[in-house]
Amino acid sequence: MSKFKRLSNKEYRDLFKRVLFSTFFHSPEWQDFLEKEFNWLKFEHYLYNNDAILSFGKVGKKMISLPFCEYGGPLPLKKEINAENFKKDVLDKFDNFKIKFHPKMLNYFNEQRTMNSEQSDTSTYWVEDLKNKSEQKLLNSFRKTLRHSIKKAQNHKIEIKKCGNKKEIKKFYNLYLTNLKKKKTVSYPYSVIKFLYNSGSSELLLAVYKKQVIAGSLFLNYEGFVHYFLSASDYKYRNLEANYLILWEKIKDVCGTNKIFDLGAYPKNSSLEIFKRGWGGKEYSILQIGIKKDEEKLRSSKLRNIWGLLPSFVIKKISRYFIKYRI
Repeated sequence: MSKFKRLSNKEYRDLFKRVLFSTFFHSPEWQDFLEKEFNWLKFEHYLYNNDAILSFGKVGKKMISLPFCEYGGPLPLKKEINAENFKKDVLDKFDNFKIKFHPKMLNYFNEQRTMNSEQSDTSTYWVEDLKNKSEQKLLNSFRKTLRHSIKKAQNHKIEIKKCGNKKEIKKFYNLYLTNLKKKKTVSYPYSVIKFLYNSGSSELLLAVYKKQVIAGSLFLNYEGFVHYFLSASDYKYRNLEANYLILWEKIKDVCGTNKIFDLGAYPKNSSLEIFKRGWGGKEYSILQIGIKKDEEKLRSSKLRNIWGLLPSFVIKKISRYFIKYRI
């Protein structure tokens, strides 16, 4: 007999109030928004053995926990969950699924070896113990070239400010769309950025140079974490290192608190890994059970080349229909 019980949306909302840890992406409000925004996406919720609740975003025949983020996984209702049983039960119950675990979730599983045996091709870096670190001590822990980049941006008198109006949100979105177009990657539609900005759980910081917005970063806040989620910059001003200064200003805000600064996921052995390692954090693998995405096949796809040639106004109209291929 399956230990997974299907939950209604109301049952999920009621149980969600009782979980011991969750992320922004597990929230009913975020999942409700995604269902309304994308008619090809539906969420299913399950109660596991009265120990945890588990959400999947269903895309065709695939079940993803959770789409549009680095993390997913079960939300604990108890302090201790049998990892071996969970892994066996989820494999018995579901087909064609993917669960990526927030590293903190693993604290609630009593068989770490069972979970650590899972292969992972992505990791994250967390800057921790900020309560006991001064700004100078933290700065000294950064890679030397990174400190140089921060100083360079400061010398150019770049101003870091909070996004204050709809015009600035759209400016950030246009930078983000242009950046992803260069990478031949499908961008989130503007409605997603707008929802995140208005959620009350995020902060959008902008870099201003000579009265122009030249870069921006979107941070999410949840359960003791500040999560570096999205970033974009103006290619013309890339040498000013504005994004480094944004990150430094945000990390300084977190200094003296009990929060953890999550630098976000990256593929192992990538240039992004080198960048994130430079901030002096601790590496955590993002463990996964289930299907793996064929990244090499995606990188060589001819459709990516076509995407990179599309005009920006076309991408804005059709990205909501193609973003599912990034999941």
